[in-house]
Amino acid sequence: MYCRQCGKEIGEDAAFCPYCGASQVPQAQPPQGGGYAKVPPVEDSGVGWGILGFFIPVAGLILFLVWRDEHPARSKGAGIGALVSVCLGVVLSILAMVLFTVMFSVAAGAGSAALPAVLF
Repeated sequence: MYCRQCGKEIGEDAAFCPYCGASQVPQAQPPQGGGYAKVPPVEDSGVGWGILGFFIPVAGLILFLVWRDEHPARSKGAGIGALVSVCLGVVLSILAMVLFTVMFSVAAGAGSAALPAVLF
């Protein structure tokens, strides 16, 4: 089965699309008495929850796990924010270690001749 809104392939029994959060349940026809069918609330995109997950990765992971079934778009935003934050932290830590290693090895290899003299 494919999502009615984004067109991605989803499970046959899915009530909501796990990618965009759109409802897959057909809308009920209004009753013959002139009433209206209840429209499900539209879920937000999860961008704000992604920003929260970026700055507080533990909260993003917890929200991802708690909202996985009930609010898929919010859950996805929080999870992606936490994942990006952790990956960026690892990459920056590796770059800092490489930079410091290169700086100290150059300074140690050049000896005191490369360092400027301090005049008192």
